[in-house]
Amino acid sequence: MSHQVFRVDDAAEFQRAGPTDLIELLPVEGTNALFIPKEKLEILVASIVLGAFAHISGPTGSAKTSLIEALHFVPRNFECICTGLGFEPKPLRLYPVEMATFESPGELFYRRALRDGCTYDEDSTLVRALLEASASTDDVRHLVWVREIGRVHSASVQGGLLDLMSKGRVVLPDGRVVDTRGVAWVADSNYQAEGDAVHTLVTFDDAVRRRFDVNLTVGYLSAEQEAEVLRRLMAEGEVATVDDEVLVKVVRLGQAVRLHRSEGSLQSVPPPTIYGYLALLRLLTALPHLSLQQVARATLLGNASPDDQKLVSGVFNEVFGLQGEQDDDPTSGGGLF
Repeated sequence: MSHQVFRVDDAAEFQRAGPTDLIELLPVEGTNALFIPKEKLEILVASIVLGAFAHISGPTGSAKTSLIEALHFVPRNFECICTGLGFEPKPLRLYPVEMATFESPGELFYRRALRDGCTYDEDSTLVRALLEASASTDDVRHLVWVREIGRVHSASVQGGLLDLMSKGRVVLPDGRVVDTRGVAWVADSNYQAEGDAVHTLVTFDDAVRRRFDVNLTVGYLSAEQEAEVLRRLMAEGEVATVDDEVLVKVVRLGQAVRLHRSEGSLQSVPPPTIYGYLALLRLLTALPHLSLQQVARATLLGNASPDDQKLVSGVFNEVFGLQGEQDDDPTSGGGLF
């Protein structure tokens, strides 16, 4: 099956792309371009424009954070998608709120602060975001970003969001009324992607779960898509050109690591990402006298624990059909080519 990549800032390309084709977003300064299936982008942007409550879930490294940042820090991305969907391309104003900073439900409203030697209650970051959005006279889209909703200290903190997640108005404890019409919400987590919730601290509160209108799950790209993205980045000069056979082997290695992680092994090895592949390929072209195995041990597999390091050789044997004796020595050169 052929996978195509289309630019977000080329209107003709964007319209030509199918729902599952990848859209190349313009990169945030200092990062590489981001590649997301068109249907995911359209659902998220439409949710923001319509003022919905959206929940984005996916495994670590599936670009949840990078996606939201790409829409905010590069306004052209959001503008192009809005235009492609027929929405007025207003700027996006983002209000990030770190859920891990709240230790109790009350802190969602107020935090104790110190001024002139005295303590007092000040509005929380979340309340300040809602107040700023409601008072804004600018013609923008307002988006409250609840970061890592699964990393709260207790389920009661998560449940406390119910009093603030409103499409009409919010009444604060001191009687102030906040008009939240036109404010969209997006929360990110690992809940939908991780059945055992290994990347969360508390179970997803059912009442909060039901509050979300849109539930979007993002995952890793397929092997074919990852290979096509890497070819695209090579063509754009992001990394030196390497033999296509090498590129395919690198992607196969990454896919094998993810498979082992899903089966409970290699848990100390982070899931490979496009950034990880690029780091490997750059080092491989800079040090051509080293084997792919040696470079991979210092990049994609560099965080392996002592126990997991024993499994690394098995992964190479599985993917590349290497002989065990040759592969067991991480210092041996030319192990793959």
